[in-house]
Amino acid sequence: MDSLQTQWTPYQLLTVSVGALCGWLILSYFSQPATKKFTVPVPDASDPSWKGPVLDNPTIRDSADPSTIICYDPATGYLIDKIPAPTVADVNEALDRARLAQEKWAKTTFDQRRAVLNSLLAFVLEHQETICRVGARDTGKTMVDAALGEVITTCAKLRWTIDNGEATLADDYRSPGLMMMYKHAKIVYQPMGVVAALVSWNYPFHNTIGPVISALMSGNGIMVKCSEYVAWSSQYYLSIIRKCLEIHGHDPELVQFVTGFAEVGEAVVKSGVDHVTFIGSPAVGKIVQRTASDILVPCVLELGGKDCAILLKDTDLSQAIPVLMRGVFQNCGQNCVGIERIILAEEIYDSVVDEMKTRIGKLRQGAVMTDGDDVDCGAMTMGNQFEKLEGLVEEAVSRGARLLCGGKRYQHPLHPQGQYFEPTLLVDVTTDMAIANNETFAPIMVIMKHCGPDDALRIANACPFGLGSSVFSGDKHLAEQIALKLKVGMSNVNDFGVNYLCQGLPFGGVGISGYGRFAGPEGLRGLCVPKAVTIDRIPGVKTPIPPILDYPVKSAWVSYGFVQNLIQTIYNPGIIAKVKAVAGLAKANLQ
Repeated sequence: MDSLQTQWTPYQLLTVSVGALCGWLILSYFSQPATKKFTVPVPDASDPSWKGPVLDNPTIRDSADPSTIICYDPATGYLIDKIPAPTVADVNEALDRARLAQEKWAKTTFDQRRAVLNSLLAFVLEHQETICRVGARDTGKTMVDAALGEVITTCAKLRWTIDNGEATLADDYRSPGLMMMYKHAKIVYQPMGVVAALVSWNYPFHNTIGPVISALMSGNGIMVKCSEYVAWSSQYYLSIIRKCLEIHGHDPELVQFVTGFAEVGEAVVKSGVDHVTFIGSPAVGKIVQRTASDILVPCVLELGGKDCAILLKDTDLSQAIPVLMRGVFQNCGQNCVGIERIILAEEIYDSVVDEMKTRIGKLRQGAVMTDGDDVDCGAMTMGNQFEKLEGLVEEAVSRGARLLCGGKRYQHPLHPQGQYFEPTLLVDVTTDMAIANNETFAPIMVIMKHCGPDDALRIANACPFGLGSSVFSGDKHLAEQIALKLKVGMSNVNDFGVNYLCQGLPFGGVGISGYGRFAGPEGLRGLCVPKAVTIDRIPGVKTPIPPILDYPVKSAWVSYGFVQNLIQTIYNPGIIAKVKAVAGLAKANLQ
């Protein structure tokens, strides 16, 4: 085979590759699923030319009117809308509507569920620019960050669920064991009912639609508690999924979005939902867990990360450095699996630091919806974190770290009311510094030094977070061995965050990053009751109760002896023991 491969010319390889690609495109064209097209009204504020009144002091909650959510553009300070927060009664009524709709939805076939998801995928592909614009307006992110974090991830989840959902949730037959060999033993995955997802604000489209995709495929209704920071965009995203359900003849009340402050999240958990997925901070996650434990609601908690990227001395820096830049500064670092600690081999430390300083110093900040193309980093969605971030940087510098770029809030000359934090480079950070152990969720590159693989593992595992990670090396085997020793739920060799684009993989962490998994077969099945079922497999053969065991028994000790010999007959591997046990069974039956 090797000798044949060496005879391929570059032209032949190109010809074969082009031919294969054309074949795949033709096959894809003729295997397109039937979808139903639909439209939903586009919000005016998603137009780049739209301008609203500039708030003097942008804040999502006015103390004079605490029941109203103030929606504004974090990049410009433009007021977008004011939305009333739901009450506890509103939450309970939403659950009731979802329950009524779910009773019918649970009876749908996988083909019907796939049809909805296929139409949803078609809509996302056709309207991705609007989806990104809405998200950019509400969060301050760039269009590129929206496309990567909102659209690609959602398409990946839709595609995997459409292709694999039925097989994942099909009846799962298991071995019944020798004693029950005359039975079929299987697991039937039945929907829980109405599940809930309390999701974060950093990717409002994907974070809300992602749980909906899994809920619909598994036969559940769902209530999504959207963050108050993205109340405006969440309304548009809800209209998409509801319209999709409606055109397929299903009740749009199956999906409920409630957007409000902390008390709304608490009301959702207490409302009587059958499962809770929470994405947020460890502090809030503990509150959710305590609240859910009072009524025994099962939870999946994804509580953020402090993801590390370990670079060994033989790392291909031409590949790794651009990946690290995207890993740190994608969405201004507002990513649960963003790279928050770069652990560099001492042999490449200085050269990487110099390159990062040059690159970070050139990053441009602004409002992509109004400023045009010259924007690398958008705004910070939450405007109340700057003092905390500056404090973490100052604490590190006071203990020996070097601040080479940024480190403070940025006052944008065109958008003085915008919420910006300078792209930051902090080097010589050590494990005892606060910034090495606390999630920043910000455009801050933290660089630490290691003197070999064991030292790199020590530094990485010193952090209490354990969500994702990356290991870079020219030796893939060594990199994988290090990845397996990291105390995390996920790891990538020579890459960052791509495990989430592999939607067949479960997503989640360990330590204070939480527990449980969503995505993949584990996540989809986690929204179901795995009901164990046995059925007679041979016609006319059913479980008999021997007379010696039939109540009332003639002799308790004789009956016990019979069962004891039965156990030996079935489970003892020794031939002599089996023969003795069979003789014992016969003897017991004669008594």
